[in-house]
Amino acid sequence: MPKLILWGRTWMVGTDDFVFPGIRGFVINCAIAVWIPLIFNLGSDDCGQGVKEYLWASFALHCTNAVLCLALAFTSSRGGILLQASKREMVPTLLTIICILTLFVLGVAVWGLLELLRHDACNDHPEDRHWLMGTAIVQVTLVTCTLCVMVLDYNCSNDVLDPAEYELMWKTRCKRAFCFVKDADENLFEEIAKVMAGIFSGLDFVVSDIAAGMALLHAYQIAVIKKAQKNANLLTDKGKATGHPSISLSHEARPIQKLSDQAEEDLLILHQFSGYFMGAYGWPLHIYANPMSWMGKLCGSCCKGLPSRDVVHDDNCCKCNSAAWMAETKADKENLLYSSWVSKIDRPAFYICVDHDANAVILGIRGTLSPEDCLTDANADVMPFGEDLVEGGLCHKGIGIAARGVRKAVDSEGLLENAFREYPKYRLIILGHSLGAGTAALLSIELKSKYPNLLGLAYSPPGGLMNSVLCEHSRDYILALGLGQDIVPRASINTVRNFRDRMLETFAHSETPKCKILGCCCFSSDTKEKAWFNLEKTEERRSEPYNESTHLISAYLRSIQTICEPTVQLYPPSRYIHIMRVGKQGSTEILHPISMNVEDLMDEGILASTSMVFDHFPHTVMRAINKVVDPNKRYPLNGFGMPSTYVNPLKTSFTPNAVQAEPLQPRRVREAQHPAQDITHESDAESLNMPKADKAASDNV
Repeated sequence: MPKLILWGRTWMVGTDDFVFPGIRGFVINCAIAVWIPLIFNLGSDDCGQGVKEYLWASFALHCTNAVLCLALAFTSSRGGILLQASKREMVPTLLTIICILTLFVLGVAVWGLLELLRHDACNDHPEDRHWLMGTAIVQVTLVTCTLCVMVLDYNCSNDVLDPAEYELMWKTRCKRAFCFVKDADENLFEEIAKVMAGIFSGLDFVVSDIAAGMALLHAYQIAVIKKAQKNANLLTDKGKATGHPSISLSHEARPIQKLSDQAEEDLLILHQFSGYFMGAYGWPLHIYANPMSWMGKLCGSCCKGLPSRDVVHDDNCCKCNSAAWMAETKADKENLLYSSWVSKIDRPAFYICVDHDANAVILGIRGTLSPEDCLTDANADVMPFGEDLVEGGLCHKGIGIAARGVRKAVDSEGLLENAFREYPKYRLIILGHSLGAGTAALLSIELKSKYPNLLGLAYSPPGGLMNSVLCEHSRDYILALGLGQDIVPRASINTVRNFRDRMLETFAHSETPKCKILGCCCFSSDTKEKAWFNLEKTEERRSEPYNESTHLISAYLRSIQTICEPTVQLYPPSRYIHIMRVGKQGSTEILHPISMNVEDLMDEGILASTSMVFDHFPHTVMRAINKVVDPNKRYPLNGFGMPSTYVNPLKTSFTPNAVQAEPLQPRRVREAQHPAQDITHESDAESLNMPKADKAASDNV
């Protein structure tokens, strides 16, 4: 960061992304340069002068390229991700020279091949000719691979800060990524592009910036929370929980309160039907969750007999989805009344079954598993919902459309009416996980008036699902559950933007090169984390009233605010049970359920963590529920917990000190308005009350 500008265009890599490619290029060029002298004397008597000249030219070019690649790696490693980016200003020049020399290598290699293909070249030493031709072919292959990588890294836009152009770029990306989805139309791609552009427009982020930023933010969040826990006397000097010396306290831990009787009942209900959300995923998840025993379980279901074709729709020839459903739910084939195992953009896969033990008709909805589901997730704008039930209801647009699509499919064939005609005293339960949880929650709102005793169960529901009006309206009949640091229940447009701003500020306060961050992230020990992150230095920079960091972050945030439109804050269902990681006792993980306010969950926002994805996996959620459902089997935490005065430091604002900085204009506009000049004059620095180095760095934005 910022993105590389080369030959008047932006590229999908940053100027600090060439450390490892530079080292790789150095090694390859050195290897070839060492190899050429070894084969120089092969067939020297009869291969001709042209072959010798080819070898001399190749040797000189590869030696020069090796030196330049090493210089590129060194230059790219200087400065932080955002701070001191001017130290990398020679990267485009070095890349240009390396590209020119690489083309010369291609030309020389082709010339060498032509010389070797002559009939009189190395006639007396055909094996030497093969070695020489192999060397030339390797050179051509390496140059061709380099050109292919350049094509992939090329950005079609020369200015990513132009909102309209950036939105068009996202639309093009979406259309290419989902070109095989038949039912996707232009309007859907435009809506998704608008959402993505609203989040990322105005930023010079590349993929490696996001990876390094999450690592930095993860280290910062852990350090801040651990410091707050020590200040609250919750941690000993050895990092153990105060009063519980065998427990290593998790940074996720928060005040622990005993669940109310109602919450305990909710947890029992969520546990009772947890197998049904697992069964909705069919055979792919069943195999993933049971890598050693899936074959026996599926074969066992087949031996019991599978549902008929009248009940099963869009399954494969072996009915593997139905077999996996039976294995996960422990239900008989007669219990499955209807199933559709293929998702559409406006309707996820779902099934209807009965549970005679619970006297319930169950409508289970599958979570994200197909490209169509991904498009539904990405359509994260808001839309009115439940207008006939409550005034001012808003929801996630893609999931709202999916809920109405499921209702249309159910009503068109009278599936629920037929089920309740056969089981009139049963109650309706609508459940799902992830996308299925959001769809189940919204569908429950729509069907509540028709089925008064309806109950909705949302496992790991999306955070940006419904506004506070619908949350309050559905509190009595929708239960929700989330695990740990799962990103999905914490994710909405606003929390993603907040996460972006936190990451951006972490960039602005870090002087650590990206290559060092990504290199150290291959290891997880605390000693290696301390090598590239210093909380004291970061906090010192944050507390300064005005410095290079605050100027850079303020300029970026002001630029973003001029582009991004404000959005309504959406939440998961409000009757929410959170399974918290208290810590570890040896290798045993200690989990504890708590009732959590969804507003607090969204205020805390997305946590950068290695478990932010794994905590969302359905089998991980199910195992966590099984661990905490029985109060008698939970770890005794008498006298343990955080005081009510403890304030989660992640809820504090990450907005930097107010700095008078103008919104950033597109780079080409800035260059036209302010031609290149010496910006380190004393008068220029004094005009912003900044040191010369700070002033120079701020103009690099």
